[in-house]
Amino acid sequence: MNDTTPLPLPPLHLRALVGPQDDQDFDNPSGEPIYPDLPHTAYRSVFDFGCGCGRTARQLIQQTPRPVRYVGIDPHPELLTWAAENLSPHAPGFEFFHHDVYSPYYAPRNSPRLADPFPVADKSASLVIAHSVFTHLSRDQASYYLAEVARILTTDGVAFTSWFFFDNASMPFFKDGPHALYADEKDFSVAVLYDRTWFLAAVRQVGLAVLRTSPPMVAGHQWVVWLSRRTGDEVDRFPIGEDGAEYLCGATLRPRAAASADVVSLARTGSRAGLLPPPPTVSVSIPPLFGALAELEVARGEAAKWRRRALGWRILRTLAGWVGWRGRRRGAPTPPGR
Repeated sequence: MNDTTPLPLPPLHLRALVGPQDDQDFDNPSGEPIYPDLPHTAYRSVFDFGCGCGRTARQLIQQTPRPVRYVGIDPHPELLTWAAENLSPHAPGFEFFHHDVYSPYYAPRNSPRLADPFPVADKSASLVIAHSVFTHLSRDQASYYLAEVARILTTDGVAFTSWFFFDNASMPFFKDGPHALYADEKDFSVAVLYDRTWFLAAVRQVGLAVLRTSPPMVAGHQWVVWLSRRTGDEVDRFPIGEDGAEYLCGATLRPRAAASADVVSLARTGSRAGLLPPPPTVSVSIPPLFGALAELEVARGEAAKWRRRALGWRILRTLAGWVGWRGRRRGAPTPPGR
C-alpha cells in the first residue's frame, strides 16, 4: 500500500467504544507532534497501552517525525483487529497485539486473568502512552502495570498516564484504605478512583518518578501525570494534601477545612516537603481473580471436570457396546447357503 492511499478512519461504532467520535479526534493533518513539549527523540519507540481502534496510532502515523517503532495493545479484539488490518499497512514498524486479559465490559470473553506482561523487552520504549487506562483498572492491576511501565521505559523515557484521584484522608470512615473506589459494584472497570497518597507510594515503589502533573479542566475528571524512571534524587511534582484538592473526585479538603482541622493537618503532612506518611504495601505481582470472576473460574473448573467424566463414561459405554457387538457377531450362526 503506498503513501497516497487515504488513511482509514475507524467506523463510528468502534469510536463509540473508546469515547471521542469526531474525525478531528483521530486526525493530525498538520503533522505536529501529538505532545508538543516532548523532544523528537521521545517518539523513536512508542508503546501504547490501551490503543483501542488506533486513535493515537493514526495521529502518530501522520506525525513528523513518525515513530520508528510503535506497539499498541488492547484487550478488545474487535478494536485491535481493525487497527491492525487498517493502519499497520500504512506504517512499517507499527504493530498491534491483542492483550488477552479479562475486563467485565471491554473483554468479557478474554482469558480469565487480570494482568499479563507487556509484549516488549526491558528498556525498549522511549514513550509509553496510557490514556484513560488506569481509570479502568483495579488497584492491584494498577500497581502491576505501573511496574510494567517502569520495566519497559528507556533510561530517558517518559510515560503519559491519566487517573481519577480522591483523598483517603478526607474520608472520616477510612483509615488504612481501601485506597481505591469503584464506581460500579458489578463492573470494577467502569471507573476507578485512587487515593493520591497510595498512588505516589506505588509510583515510588516501582522505581518511577513524577515529572509533572496537570489537574483536570473539569473538577473530578482525569488528571494527567507524566512519569519517568527514578534515579534517586527527583522531587515528585505531584500535589499532596490540600494542594489541588479542589480538583479531586468527591469530597475535597478545602470544604472540610473549617469543620475538621485534624483531617486537614493529617492530609497536609509533607505536602511540600515531599514526605509522606508510611506508605501502604503495594503488590506488583499478577493479581489473583476475585469476587464473581473467581467464583466463575471455580464453576468453569467444576463444569470441565464433569464434562471430562461424562466423556469418559460415553467412551466406556461405546467401547462396551462395540465389544458386545463383536462378541455377538463371532457367536452368531453362519447364514444358510454360505
